[in-house]
Amino acid sequence: MRICLVLCLVLLAGCVSENQSGTFGNSFDQEEAAQTRVSLGLTYLKNGNYSQAKQNLDKALTFAPRSASTHYGLAYYYQVVGEVERAAESYETAMQLAPEDADIANSYGAFLCQNGRYDQAKQFFLQAVNAEQYANSAQTYENMALCAQSQGKGEDAIQYLNNALKHQPGRAKTLFILTEMYVATEQFELASQTLKRYEKVARVSPDSLWMAIEIATGQGDLATAANYGDMLLSMYPDSALAKLYIERQKKLPQPVIKKKSKPQAVVTPVGSERSSASSVTPTSQAIAQPLQSSADTSLQNSATSVSAVPESPSEPQPAFHIVQPGENLYRISVKYNIKLKTLKQWNDLDENGSVKIGMKLWLAPPASQSN
Repeated sequence: MRICLVLCLVLLAGCVSENQSGTFGNSFDQEEAAQTRVSLGLTYLKNGNYSQAKQNLDKALTFAPRSASTHYGLAYYYQVVGEVERAAESYETAMQLAPEDADIANSYGAFLCQNGRYDQAKQFFLQAVNAEQYANSAQTYENMALCAQSQGKGEDAIQYLNNALKHQPGRAKTLFILTEMYVATEQFELASQTLKRYEKVARVSPDSLWMAIEIATGQGDLATAANYGDMLLSMYPDSALAKLYIERQKKLPQPVIKKKSKPQAVVTPVGSERSSASSVTPTSQAIAQPLQSSADTSLQNSATSVSAVPESPSEPQPAFHIVQPGENLYRISVKYNIKLKTLKQWNDLDENGSVKIGMKLWLAPPASQSN
């Protein structure tokens, strides 16, 4: 009887403790539990388990409805699943609860840019980089650059990329994107300098060799361009860019080399005298043979050395291309193996070659363009 009485008292005390704290005991840390649920939710989201992600994020909201990180997690969830309005609401709530949080400001800026709200995105990006003790300024400036690029603001993009490198000079991704931007805007000397910086912090790749070819060609240094082409073919013979290089070389006009004519034998009657000079005089055609430049030789050798590579059946070239997120004119020119200048001319673009997401780019000359 006494044991039953003790148990009843313990249970009653537990109920009182829970009621006094609302739902949980005094030892339960709701903020910590919310953070755990947010972490679980984002992990599930990363693995594609959306239902479990949402359940954990909702539970976190129950534990800590005034937590900025909880609303931040929900905002990202809604952004991933495409619920734009609910994502915007959650981002705004998170910013209201933590107006000085640079990470949330950076992510909100990326979200706004993704939805075409460039001016608002720029405001939150700048808020992030101007925050004290913020360690990810290079990443944020890079995000700003990609945002500006997607909106056709090439000059702004180049400025932001250079700002990113001030905070992190050896950031390989930023150096690579900046090199692309310089190539797209035909600033080949700056492109060359930036590519050299990239090569010091990253491994040589088909993409970096292709850019080196583009830069050398843009500078009029065909011999160097051919050397980089040879490197591409020898180091990455099975890469898509090596095959693209082969196709490009086939379209180049090859130098015409005139062969020497064999000297004709001079028949002299037996017993007659002949001049030693007349017996070795070459024909006039041999004298007129042009000299071949080292650049032409190298280009020809590059094309010849891969003539035995089997070709895959080429697909018909589309008439136009719709610019996708993350693309710039340089990448589009590589994709379709069309020169940057040609794309600019066909689409009446300025020297910056700025393009926007959703823009229709013609891949054919104006005379053959149709609606």
